[in-house]
Amino acid sequence: MKITLDNWDGSSCKEEIYHVNYSVKLLGILERLDNKKHTLVNLVLLEENYLMIGGGNGKYVITGEENGIVFNLLNPSEGSTLKIELNTGGQIGLFESKYILSKEMAFKCAVKCFTIGCIPQNDLDFVWEKY
Repeated sequence: MKITLDNWDGSSCKEEIYHVNYSVKLLGILERLDNKKHTLVNLVLLEENYLMIGGGNGKYVITGEENGIVFNLLNPSEGSTLKIELNTGGQIGLFESKYILSKEMAFKCAVKCFTIGCIPQNDLDFVWEKY
């Protein structure tokens, strides 16, 4: 699977491109997310389908698209409307706390997507917002 990782140097970004065959390699790339220099990992699925993991340092967001449907992974234990600042894709944004995921949940979802080759929308371990 093709996986990209952003690499920021000031206001310039170069994408690092990987062709990954094992989930251990994916986890190594995800571990590099630091909410500063590396803020976004993109798993390129078939055609225009993708899953993006953004953030770092214990706070992550996941969004993706598959067959024209956009997916946002939700944190089912968070009901607050509090907004959290997070750097994804090199830009700081405010995200509702329902979108902020733990490292464990974000990495688990990324590995599942990598393993099955699509967004794990029917997996009961994950709650998705779809539009």
